[in-house]
Order: sequence, then structure tokens, then C-alpha cells
Amino acid sequence: MTRTIQTLFFALAVASLSLAMPALAQQFQEGTHYERIPGPDVADSDGVIEVVEIFSYTCPHCKTFQSYLGPWHEQLAEDVDFQRISIGPEPLVRSFYTAEVLGIIDESHDRLFSALHDERQPFRSFGDLAEFHSQFDVSKSEFESTAESFPVESRIRMGNASAGKWRVRSTPTVVVNGKWRISPRRGGGFEELLEVADYLIEREREAAAAATGTEQS
Repeated sequence: MTRTIQTLFFALAVASLSLAMPALAQQFQEGTHYERIPGPDVADSDGVIEVVEIFSYTCPHCKTFQSYLGPWHEQLAEDVDFQRISIGPEPLVRSFYTAEVLGIIDESHDRLFSALHDERQPFRSFGDLAEFHSQFDVSKSEFESTAESFPVESRIRMGNASAGKWRVRSTPTVVVNGKWRISPRRGGGFEELLEVADYLIEREREAAAAATGTEQS
């Protein structure tokens, strides 16, 4: 009798999951909640779903978005690779990738947003930004020399190229697997943006599973 009940509960759970995606598909519509990025699909060979936030340090909406994005991306599944691309004023873009290369971005990212928007620090030169980052156990000279290094230059070029290819028009924007572009809708908000991202991640996951099944059959 117990096994019968467990089987029934399992069947109901599967049925509810099967209904979830069609319901979300009706809730989130292409052209309204998200946009398809023009261009050919790139085949996923490793099963990893790439999620990229495109932001600007000068954007107040990006600063607000961080409090929503942080808890969300920390709970992403292991098959999701979360990255950031910085656009906007060149010194701030270079500062982001320098902090990333030096391994201090987790400490410095939100702190720089606060310095710019809450404390109104001017940062008149890149030297000011290097001085700011010295609080994270990196000397000003090390920060400045790293800023001119090949890894930083490469990340700047790749970030700008990706933002252009994905036709990013505003910040913050989230891109899922290089195929789907999501921006905050008027009346939608950041919670909805992340719900749409969750929907598209699951859509990509199911598409990859279906493709693998087809290849194996």
C-alpha cells in the first residue's frame, strides 16, 4: 500500500513538472519578455549554459540590480556558467577586468558601485581607481601594471565584441547562451528579468537533452 502511494505521488510530481514549462511558455513571450539574438545557433558541445550580465558601473539601474542578481547567480546549477561583461567609460571597464584578473572582483565589485553612486567619489583618473582598489590588498602599482597586461586587453576586446554581436542597447542586460537577450521591461522589474532567465536556462537545458537523445538514437 505504501509503495502504491509513493508511486502515485511520483506520478503527480512528474505531471506537475511537465505542465510547468508550457505554463511558463505562455507567461513569457518572445518579443515581449525576451528577444532572440540574430545569427546562427552555436552547437553546445560541453552541456554548459552560459549566462552573461552586461552592465555599466555608471548605470544606477545596474547598481540596484546587483542586490537581486547576487543571490540568484549564487544558486545557479552546476551546468550554468555565469559571467559579467563591463561596458561604458573605458577607465571603469579596464578597472573591472583588472580586478577580475587579480582575483579581487568578488570584494571590489559591489564596493565600487557604492563608491560611485552612494558616496559620489569622483575618480578623476585611472590612478584614482587604482588607489581605490589598494584597499583589497593590491598595491596601486600592481593594479596599474596589470591594467596594461595582455589578459586585461584581451578581455576588454572580447567583451566589447560580444556586446556588439548581441546588440546590447541598454544596461543591465542578461544574455543566455548567446541566443536570448533579456532587459528589464517597463512594468516588469528585476524579479521578472531573472524569472525569464530561469525559463530560458531551462529551455536551453531541455533543448540540449533532446539533441543528445536524438544523437544517441
